[in-house]
Amino acid sequence: WYQRRVRGSVSLTLEQIKEHLGLRPHPEGGFYLETWRSPEKVRTERHHALEGVRSAGTTIYYLLTRASPKGHLCHNMSECMHIWCGGGAQKHHFIHEDGSLEEHVLGPRLDLGQKLQVLCPSNAWKCSSLLDDTEWSLITEVVYPGWELADFEMGREDKLLEMFPQHRNIIEKYAHKEDVGFD
Repeated sequence: WYQRRVRGSVSLTLEQIKEHLGLRPHPEGGFYLETWRSPEKVRTERHHALEGVRSAGTTIYYLLTRASPKGHLCHNMSECMHIWCGGGAQKHHFIHEDGSLEEHVLGPRLDLGQKLQVLCPSNAWKCSSLLDDTEWSLITEVVYPGWELADFEMGREDKLLEMFPQHRNIIEKYAHKEDVGFD
């Protein structure tokens, strides 16, 4: 299926893909666009902001490229389903609250153990990167309850090394050295 679909599809340049999808640089790395925010609201126990009320769900496109090949470590209080959409594969690391590590490759090659979708649990620290031979990789992220800045944190190296010293290699590669925020 994958080979037939690729041969029959129209080839777009990376810049055309970013333009058609309306993608812009993401503070995590890569490029993104929020494509949907549910009008339905849910009440959560997250009373630190918005009186605990969140959108039921949100979705974004998220693109990694050779020029921006990694998504830095970040933490979201919500679950996030990553769904492969096109291009090559990308590797995902999830560091759980208990310090355990999960690694997955999201991509089209099921015969190589790649997955079309993978769930990042709530409160895990996550990061991603292109595989070495990949030019670009596009995924969709579905976040539920929906993404809110108040529920999100970018990973800073010194803080994460204190929390998870056993994952020094991943943290030094994927964490920011200083605080980074959204504009």
